[in-house]
Amino acid sequence: MTSPDQTSEPDTNDADPGPDNLPGRDEPEIDGTTPTNGSPTRPDGAGDSEELRAVQEAALGSSSQESLLRLLGWRPGDPLPDDGDVPPAGDADDEPDGTDLSTAQPAPDPWAREAVPDVTGGASDPGLLPEAEAEPVVPVNWNTLDADRAEQEWWQLDGFVYWLRDDFGLTPQELPPLWHRHTELVWELSALRTAWLAAHTEDAHPGSPLMWLRDLGDSRRRLRDWVQRCGTTLTEDRPTRRTTWPGEEASKSPAPVAVTDRAADFAVFVTDDVARRRQIEVQAQAEIEQARARRIERLREAWHLPGTHSDDTGQDGDQQEPDTTEQEGTS
Repeated sequence: MTSPDQTSEPDTNDADPGPDNLPGRDEPEIDGTTPTNGSPTRPDGAGDSEELRAVQEAALGSSSQESLLRLLGWRPGDPLPDDGDVPPAGDADDEPDGTDLSTAQPAPDPWAREAVPDVTGGASDPGLLPEAEAEPVVPVNWNTLDADRAEQEWWQLDGFVYWLRDDFGLTPQELPPLWHRHTELVWELSALRTAWLAAHTEDAHPGSPLMWLRDLGDSRRRLRDWVQRCGTTLTEDRPTRRTTWPGEEASKSPAPVAVTDRAADFAVFVTDDVARRRQIEVQAQAEIEQARARRIERLREAWHLPGTHSDDTGQDGDQQEPDTTEQEGTS
């Protein structure tokens, strides 16, 4: 048992050292550098107005305003303060050990006036919506086009032919005015337009336009050959001759047509072609409905189901059949 005389004062060296009493720890310097132990320097007592003012004055003297944010506890990825506000200082434990501020990624300037787009609400912003992808370039099959698509393709091909004639100086021996009345010319010009569209897309090969010019030279030779065969000219159009095979009815020799107004003739031709295609669509739909009705009737017969006509007859028979129950009861 220890006597009161032997009681000694507590040894302060054996007490649990506080954060300010660690051995070998120097006072942090407010210069934005990293100490030798690898942990970033932070101002102690950030809540003190005098020390905070000293930190601000030291940071404002640096080369950038980013130093002020880092000294006061801001890290890359934290929300940026508004104009004139200072981010709060964090605790030393919030910063991971070994972080070197000198090698950290540069943060955006919190005082910048450029607004950052909000990607969370981008669905209602038309400027952030993805652009619609362009339709792929595909060949045109004039034998299977419906009426609406054919009308669109005719006018687009006509615009392409006007451009082709003007930019490359095609002569009537290569491109007659009524080219639309010659199916062989329509297929050639349509293929040439499809190749031009494919060669001038954004993802096309840089050499594609040159390859298209080579195709244009081949097409011009074929166009001259076909125009020469039918004998059409600038002022007089001769329909393409059709060879009659043995066993077929002899075709009449086509009469030449005078070319007076090329644009009006093209509009009439497109109108007639669209009407013809619509008539084919109506007939095809009617044939589909008839075939469907015949198939349903065959299924009814195979499954011994009552048809529509028999159902109506049965209902009428039920209505016309006299009710003899009451008569028998009264008798």
